[in-house]
Amino acid sequence: METRTGMIAGRVVQKCEMLIDRVEFIDLHFSEEILTDRILRKAMYKEFQEAVEAAADICALMRRSLDSSAQDDYSNVDYLIEREIVPPDLGQSLKEANGLRNRLVHEYDGINDRIAYASIARLTEALREFSGVILTWL
Repeated sequence: METRTGMIAGRVVQKCEMLIDRVEFIDLHFSEEILTDRILRKAMYKEFQEAVEAAADICALMRRSLDSSAQDDYSNVDYLIEREIVPPDLGQSLKEANGLRNRLVHEYDGINDRIAYASIARLTEALREFSGVILTWL
């Protein structure tokens, strides 16, 4: 029978695979065409949203695997920083990605597509780095 920690590790790996898949999609299709092509822009926003959600799920799973109960997305990132699993600068980028995800999903105050474009370009690299940090830690 598989242990609880082993089951969580398996789920973390699955979420990392999902995260990597979404980041690779973004890498493959990311261009300024996003700013003029609504279908491509919405697809990119959805892929980014799913990548960030996978990262948030990973943080919650990691926190649970370390015998703590998961909290909100930001607290989970802080916990992994405190445990020195995630470097502080990467943790800050994860929080920024979560904030952008919230803006994209809920369209708070509308979305400035140029700012979203620049932010996705910058934060996608942090998501890729995060998956590497987690897989190395496992």
